[in-house]
Amino acid sequence: MDPDRDWGIAERFIADGQIAKAREIYVRLLGHSVIAPYAHLRLSVMDHQAGSMRSAVSHALDALKKVRADPALLEMLCKLLLRLGETRAALACAEALQGMPAAASALAEVGKMLSDHMLPDAALPLLRRVMAEGMENLPAMQYLLGLNLIYTGDLSAAEQALEKSVRGNPGWAPAHWALAKIGNEVGRCERIRRLKALLGRGGSRGSDASLLWYSLFHELDRDGQIDDAWSALEKAMRIRRQQIRYDESAQEALFAEATQALRLVVNKPIDDAPAGPAPIFIVGLPRSGTTVIEQALCREADVVSAGELRDFTSQMRWVTERPGSLNVDANLLRTVQGDQLRLLGQRYLAHTRWRARGHGFYIDKWPENYLVIGHILASLPCARIICVLRNSADVCFSNLKEWFAAAYHYSYTQEEVARQFIRYEAFMRRVRDIGSPRMAFVEYEAFARKPQATIEALMRSHGIPRRTSQQPSSSIPTASAVQVRSSVNTRHIGSWARYEVWLKPMLDELGRGGFFQR
Repeated sequence: MDPDRDWGIAERFIADGQIAKAREIYVRLLGHSVIAPYAHLRLSVMDHQAGSMRSAVSHALDALKKVRADPALLEMLCKLLLRLGETRAALACAEALQGMPAAASALAEVGKMLSDHMLPDAALPLLRRVMAEGMENLPAMQYLLGLNLIYTGDLSAAEQALEKSVRGNPGWAPAHWALAKIGNEVGRCERIRRLKALLGRGGSRGSDASLLWYSLFHELDRDGQIDDAWSALEKAMRIRRQQIRYDESAQEALFAEATQALRLVVNKPIDDAPAGPAPIFIVGLPRSGTTVIEQALCREADVVSAGELRDFTSQMRWVTERPGSLNVDANLLRTVQGDQLRLLGQRYLAHTRWRARGHGFYIDKWPENYLVIGHILASLPCARIICVLRNSADVCFSNLKEWFAAAYHYSYTQEEVARQFIRYEAFMRRVRDIGSPRMAFVEYEAFARKPQATIEALMRSHGIPRRTSQQPSSSIPTASAVQVRSSVNTRHIGSWARYEVWLKPMLDELGRGGFFQR
């Protein structure tokens, strides 16, 4: 065997589209100790593209076992493992990179990937090292640093990094958005002036225009300039809606399949559950209060936040051999059935229990896990679920004023966000009908008015013991990262009313669904 020659032949086969011939060579190269991790990586990518999720994961994990001190390979492997839902293995790649000499560009790329996957505690050490090695003045790096510092709660340092990013690149819209989310009163007038000047110079015509208008809305809203704030929000929504593709019929199909999946549920007692840390799923529409309820529960109960995990969907894709995005779809919901459910639950626990960090419970707070409630209850007898509900106008308006990047495409027009709320509420009615003792329903308004009583009721209903030690510090990588670090209060209840005169389309749609009455 001449591994270098064979590798070159396989690469030429790939370029010519002769995948089967290339695969034969890569499989043969698995017997060569030096080339093996690269061959595993190639085979993993090929299998993923061919729809073989299980084989793709197996080859990626084998590559990690055999990898040597090769920063470029670790970078590629980390990216692939994150895509495959193997978060713990990806973090092992990042940790290995942190401990070896590596090009700053590789460290920066991995740091960005970890940031994109909402893993700030792993991203920050890499980003700080990159900046110490000569990239400190790059606006993009300062932005990433600032964003992850927001997630970890260091708002002062985050603001400094973001301002440095804006000074280096005045048109960098993500940095303006992050500063608007921090919302420091000091400097607000200057930030408003800066955004208006940028939009006036042509910033309203670029691909990031909607993000700049959203940023301006938040600054003006906090400054009490309601008329101008609405004007900015209206522009932001209109531009953003033109940028994305949203198929409302696909949402209808998704909810229909989620409703059908509720038939999978067999209410078994929790005592039948396997020993070990148990997951608590907190679900709800985005901006409904899931994060603030999660953090309050972590302060009072012996439970730790695991973040917004995508592991359940990832393992659904693994058991069904259906590669795809980390979002659930109707076909995936329809496919997971029967014997696959037991395996799904086993793999979910195997991929998430490490996050419990010695606690008896850990919270998976990916909001859209509500779409897999049937699968959760059927596959995880140890799981508890907390469903969060919020006033229709408040939650819809809160969605409208948020920029969600690649998610929640229904949130950019008033009528569409109202119809999504109506779908969610109808689905929640069906969920209630299950009558599972492992589910609890919480109204955000009741929690905001009596947080302690609400949390204690949840602890009793779900059998969660009280915390006996100090809550460990944790990052909060969500859109609510700034808001939830303040004390629980009622000031966000009824916040839509300031904009009522402009919200007629949304309110009318909610009214037609029976969820709003003037």
